[in-house]
Amino acid sequence: MLPSDFSRKGSELSKKEGIMRYRFIPQMTLRTVEIGDIVFDISSRHELVPILMALQHLYVSCKEELVQILLLIQRDFESAGKMNCGCIGMSYWEALVLAAVRLGCDMDFDQLADLASNHRKLREMLGLSDWDQKKYSRSTIHENLDLLDPATVRAIKDIIVGIGHNLVKEPLKKVRGDSFVLKKNIHHPTDTNLLYDGISKMIDIITKVASKFEIPGWRKHDYLKREARIVRNKITRVARSRASNRDERLKKLYNIMIEHSDKIREKAIATTIELNRKMRAEGLILSDYWKNHLSELQYFIGGTEYVCELARRRILEGENIPNPDKVFSLFEPDTELINRGKTPQPIEFGHRVLVIQDSAGFIIHDQVLGIGFTDEKIITEVMRKLQERYEGQIRAASFDKGFWTPNNFKELSEFIDLVVLPKKGKRNETEQVREGGQEFRKVRKWHSGIESGIHALTAGNGMKVCRDKGARGYERYVAMAILGRNLHVLGNILLEKERRRLKKKDPLAALCV
Repeated sequence: MLPSDFSRKGSELSKKEGIMRYRFIPQMTLRTVEIGDIVFDISSRHELVPILMALQHLYVSCKEELVQILLLIQRDFESAGKMNCGCIGMSYWEALVLAAVRLGCDMDFDQLADLASNHRKLREMLGLSDWDQKKYSRSTIHENLDLLDPATVRAIKDIIVGIGHNLVKEPLKKVRGDSFVLKKNIHHPTDTNLLYDGISKMIDIITKVASKFEIPGWRKHDYLKREARIVRNKITRVARSRASNRDERLKKLYNIMIEHSDKIREKAIATTIELNRKMRAEGLILSDYWKNHLSELQYFIGGTEYVCELARRRILEGENIPNPDKVFSLFEPDTELINRGKTPQPIEFGHRVLVIQDSAGFIIHDQVLGIGFTDEKIITEVMRKLQERYEGQIRAASFDKGFWTPNNFKELSEFIDLVVLPKKGKRNETEQVREGGQEFRKVRKWHSGIESGIHALTAGNGMKVCRDKGARGYERYVAMAILGRNLHVLGNILLEKERRRLKKKDPLAALCV
């Protein structure tokens, strides 16, 4: 049973937003299995089982924490809700379960929708029975999970970590950290690809606007886009060739592409001016939907103009463009070029993500590093906040040479007993003694396990390429992946306890597990 002040239906609805939302599905149907009574196959090696077991443990044994989590989700849903819909929306518990499973099992929204509509154990965890006809569409799940703020998902992750720490002994005695690159979902950023992206999006948006408001001039929009595509393909073929006149041909083709882009931009601007004149003459007011389209058009007009200028400077004038001035994607403008020099991909496009893992396997801290930030610039501040949050429980911290600076080692040593931070370059006698100590070598050897944790995130939690759009979507994607990984670790702890219990109760039956 849940606490008296936190019933299945909830004490109130989200009346502020016009959508009725409950904390759980309000009415259980016949044959619905109570979440605490769901039985799992503990011999299964599917990643879904430990995640669902962790959620069941949260529901049954951690009621105060469950209250906190669902109130966090309720806050996000109410602050971003739609008005005057009058329908029953997804419950907060359903949102939590689907958010946990999405990247906990590395699924896209189509896979998750199919699983939520057809997988018996997952539907039981959502609060549905075999007789329930409720189905989850991809768009419904997507739109609801997009309402979650990245800070909310990280707060839920911290609550899950706290629950896990209650089940293991001294999980924070030692921690280890490293960073990796989570790539953006973009194509290779050549000048011609960026120019074509800008031209294509400008034509798509302005054609839709012109058709809606009956503004002529875009009858040949397909031809204009095809013309840009032909030039782009010619540039690609010439760039790959080894002909003696390759550079001259490239300059000529880029001139054509840039002139074509300028023509499209000028025509799009003229159409928006005509639209404004028409609106004033007829006394009409644009809806938010069309205002958003025009705002997006202005962005692509400005972005394409900037890409044209970069192409002129680099191709036509032979200038070497510094990285801070470059644009790597018009769709993900915050993308950073990261040259890590590691095979098979020395150059990656995305952001660095720092993770700190404790001895129990939980990710206790994750952070997306801003453009230009590297490991050694932020580790001291991060560890100081972690030590304060966990009230000085961290006794040893291990990092690789990428985090080394003399100042970092000095500051970390002020509040951590054992700092395993190997020095870059030649070591003096004192440093050789420090790094040759038994405890130092033991913790440094343990540090390599962080690579296994990062591999688990990239291979099992979708952190190879971010599939969500925008800076906020990127942050939320990282937070959901870490939440899924921590629930998986918590579930594995619960699974191991259950296996030990079965072995103690019936040793012969435990052999089948």
